[in-house]
Amino acid sequence: MLLLAALSVTNKLTTWEKMQNVPKETWISCGVAILVLVVIIKLWRNLREVGEVVPWIVFVLFGGTVILYWTYERTEPKVLAPIFDQLSRVLPSKIEYKEAPLIK
Repeated sequence: MLLLAALSVTNKLTTWEKMQNVPKETWISCGVAILVLVVIIKLWRNLREVGEVVPWIVFVLFGGTVILYWTYERTEPKVLAPIFDQLSRVLPSKIEYKEAPLIK
């Protein structure tokens, strides 16, 4: 009985061992995400020194660009697909242009 208890304890992986089993690409993605977050915070603070409204203008322009790109190319995340299905009725989409007849 004692032998079974000892075997069950030794078979459990520690947190460090579990982290070592995570693929390298995951760690690289996490590192890049943290780096991007730091750059965004520094950029926000620097733009805030220029003016109180400037970072918000940049945020709206960047967000609008991403929304237009996702709507045109239809490369949005699957979670947001229902929202972009509605937006694609109003905003231009590459699919519409491919299906449209050529005017001569």
